[in-house]
Amino acid sequence: MTFSSIHAGEMHQLGHGVQNAGKSLTECASHLRAILNEVGLTHPGVAAIGRIGQWLTDQAPDLYRRRDLAYEAEKVDVDVFGNPVPGAVVPAGMTRIDESRIIPATVRAEAAQAAPLFTAAARGDAGALEKLATFKERLSDPRFATALLEQLGPRGLLTIPAAMGTRVRKALDADDDAAAAVLRRQNRDVLSMLSKALATATDPARNARLSRKFLGELRQQGRTEIPAPDMGGLTNPGYWSLGQILAAAPQQAYSEWFMKSIGQDMIRWDRDYLKQYRERFLPKDTDAYNLPAPIDTRPFQDSDTIGAADPIAALTTVAATSRERAQALLGDRDLLTYLMSGRRPQWAMGDHGESLGTAMEAAMKGTDADSKRLAVMATQILADDVKPHVSFNDTGEIEIKNPSELDWLSGIRDNMGRILTEHSDDVVSSFYKNYGRAQDSELMGIVNGRPIAQFSPPDIDLVLLDVAADEKGYQALLYGQIAHMRGRIDQAIATHDNTFLRNVITNDSKALGHLLEGRKQALVGRGKEADAADAAFRKLVEGGIGLVPVPFAGQVGKMGLEAASSVFENFVKDGYTKAGNWLVEQTGHGGGKAAKGFNVAASDQKAAEQMLKQMLESSSVAHEYYDRDGLEQQPFVEGNPPHVKAPHQMTRYEYDNFASWLDRHSRVPDDFGSAQTKVRVGADEFKINVMASEHKAGDDD
Repeated sequence: MTFSSIHAGEMHQLGHGVQNAGKSLTECASHLRAILNEVGLTHPGVAAIGRIGQWLTDQAPDLYRRRDLAYEAEKVDVDVFGNPVPGAVVPAGMTRIDESRIIPATVRAEAAQAAPLFTAAARGDAGALEKLATFKERLSDPRFATALLEQLGPRGLLTIPAAMGTRVRKALDADDDAAAAVLRRQNRDVLSMLSKALATATDPARNARLSRKFLGELRQQGRTEIPAPDMGGLTNPGYWSLGQILAAAPQQAYSEWFMKSIGQDMIRWDRDYLKQYRERFLPKDTDAYNLPAPIDTRPFQDSDTIGAADPIAALTTVAATSRERAQALLGDRDLLTYLMSGRRPQWAMGDHGESLGTAMEAAMKGTDADSKRLAVMATQILADDVKPHVSFNDTGEIEIKNPSELDWLSGIRDNMGRILTEHSDDVVSSFYKNYGRAQDSELMGIVNGRPIAQFSPPDIDLVLLDVAADEKGYQALLYGQIAHMRGRIDQAIATHDNTFLRNVITNDSKALGHLLEGRKQALVGRGKEADAADAAFRKLVEGGIGLVPVPFAGQVGKMGLEAASSVFENFVKDGYTKAGNWLVEQTGHGGGKAAKGFNVAASDQKAAEQMLKQMLESSSVAHEYYDRDGLEQQPFVEGNPPHVKAPHQMTRYEYDNFASWLDRHSRVPDDFGSAQTKVRVGADEFKINVMASEHKAGDDD
């Protein structure tokens, strides 16, 4: 980097002077040439004067750009002529600027060649489309990308998707679906190039990047109606066009700054637009008086329909490519509330919030403080939306009023399931600590140096009523809770910490009771049978999921008790969702093994008790937490000296004998006894929380 210090006002005067001098010398050369032509003479000095004039003219823009960099560094807004706007405060003295941000004239010349090709390609020039291919590799160069977008200008950039939509509309009106498909593929190629350029030129970490002035105008044009060429006055907002550019390259890496600045402004525009026009229609191919999507997007849930042109869905999809981007976009509570609540009818017209859910999952699944904060925030927002739909009939059973309205945002349910699953530690702890609803400044705390999400049990239970209605959402929650319980029980037994073990059994059993009751009520409240709620969990228990040992748990005895924590952390290092899926695969449901012949429990509570017993048995064997009396000659032992087989490897005969022997030679009966009532307690707490949550779920006092 090369830095210099300049005075912005003096640089403006210098640029103005150089520009005028260049113009004067160029005009002087022209006059001299005309005079000499009249008398039939020539002189090399005339050409030299002309070259000097042209050189000065060429230098003026760079001087103005230095001025603009100084104003940008001082955050001074200027008008189209480069003068500070009325009321702007210009700091006195010199300003330090980065000279490497000045784009060479040769690069600007290349960008000047490329810019009109984009416009021509959008209007159907096949030759322009072919020529654009030569610039494709240049778009990751911040100097070229910045110069290109400056050549196009914000309005020119946003006009391109509108021109493309016009051509697609005309092909569809002519019933030429094949031609429309070809156009959409070509349009995607062009728009993805623009998306690459835009992402490159709006990255504040780059030396060359678009100025505040350009981005301010982009925000202004985003809220301006852009005419569609040759469509009789049909217009679309500029941010609709920007959404089409984002949709063309859903994996493009935009900066967090872009998400917080342009991205959040897009959401505010969407909110303002819907407030003004009631409901923003999402054009489909069948909408003859609207521009369809210029590219081959398929964002509708469970559908192959082309044509949903939702710019906010495109924005959230791009944001989901990293945790940092997603957090930058969704970090504002007002905007997140709008996306999750106020925009529900809009999502119902498109992908039912699948794109939003993907961004939420990217932003909220981590163990960092921002992930925890946003996860609690999202839980509160969703709980407030669910609560008005919950009522109780004369028998005290939960009923869900107008569930179809909750289904408008069904696309986030599986994501919310995985989000809560990854915060299983905090969810289980919340049921024990019984937090009230936290203020925004208290959504997360620090315990032993780690961020902790401060969930409220009534909020969690209301969210369960919505999320557990979805098979994938419920599965994520169930598998994650099983993994949490499995790991904690193993850790407690490995460290011979009986107090910890009793707490784990109590708290995890209660949390499981909340989940199982939530699943049951989510189905029954929607008029469905509860058998499906029981079947998934019972099948896992029948398959012996509790008997699957934590990987490498058997090494703890050889390595020392200190190894227990590291073994558990390795078990869940990729998250509770992955650990839960692994456990399921080991039971045979995902790995092709035959299910064990354990008795099918008669209820969720009995199934939970059976699973807890399995976990206690498996961990007791893994860590040899039993006395060895009478071990010889038993059908379930192996090796010399004899040791108990892993229970998940036993036959039915061996397991029955092992269970009877363990009852007499371990703490399992005592520990199991303390667990038998806790699942029911959790289920009862669920109903109490939902019934009493009317004030808590909406109270921010």
